[in-house]
Amino acid sequence: MQVQCAFCGKMFTLNNEAALAAMYEIKNEGAQHYDAPCSHCQRANRVSSERMEKTYLNWEAGYEEMVKQADEFEKRQAALSKQAAEAKGKPVKEKKKRKPRR
Repeated sequence: MQVQCAFCGKMFTLNNEAALAAMYEIKNEGAQHYDAPCSHCQRANRVSSERMEKTYLNWEAGYEEMVKQADEFEKRQAALSKQAAEAKGKPVKEKKKRKPRR
């Protein structure tokens, strides 16, 4: 979603994950707008809930997919950290290389 900053006038893109989280926040908290931070001047720009709903019609399915992917990532991360903890043992001491004598 393209948004023009009300302060610096530059265009910036609201990424899909932020938009889905914004839609979830709007629906659950009953907010009238979402404050999208400008990527150039870092100031918050109001994006109305009507505009967000028009842009993201089927946002519930996208949000559920995003949550599902996050859960899968957490499971993989836990498995990798467990595997790293098991593999972590005493470090192998490296032998010093001798310089050949002439």
